[in-house]
Amino acid sequence: MKYLVLSLLVLVYSVSANQKCSGNPRRYNGKSCASTTNYHDSHKGACGCGPASGDAQFGWNAGSFVAAASQMYFDSGNKGWCGQHCGQCIKLTTTGGYVPGQGGPVREGLSKTFMITNLCPNIYPNQDWCNQGSQYGGHNKYGYELHLDLENGRSQVTGMGWNNPETTWEVVNCDSEHNHDHRTPSNSMYGQCQCAHQGKRSLNETSNESL
Repeated sequence: MKYLVLSLLVLVYSVSANQKCSGNPRRYNGKSCASTTNYHDSHKGACGCGPASGDAQFGWNAGSFVAAASQMYFDSGNKGWCGQHCGQCIKLTTTGGYVPGQGGPVREGLSKTFMITNLCPNIYPNQDWCNQGSQYGGHNKYGYELHLDLENGRSQVTGMGWNNPETTWEVVNCDSEHNHDHRTPSNSMYGQCQCAHQGKRSLNETSNESL
């Protein structure tokens, strides 16, 4: 079985000419890399960003720059609700690369900031993207230590021409990014979420954390 896993990893890296990030886990110009996809399911998500009485989303949670984070980053203790990184904002910057067969080219250097409001669980059909566990040595099938599934409820992602781009990532202050682009939720918007009252994170957290 060990030889099978090693063979698989060699295959993955041998067909990655379209990926700009390299190494294990992948980096680009010294920065950590993340893979992305997009989704829409109308639920309030694993950070509780919708009315407490049901499972609907707040309007901003459907139409803003928000994302579901891979399990190990959402919560290192594998919790499925109110993870430690709920409400954190991550700036994604396109590298110009993408995973072959899973996306398409996007111009390098485009930066957008997304707030984590949901979980990308390590279950079918997410395992290739959101399994950063021991199977692939701390990164997913494609070599990334972090995956973000971007909310596309109002075509806010595909409307920019983003087709699952490869990106670099860094943790940033939500309010500063909201002032620059209102599509990034503010801390007060996150304050409406059920998980905002769990004391999981600092609203002013601005540094990348170890995965």
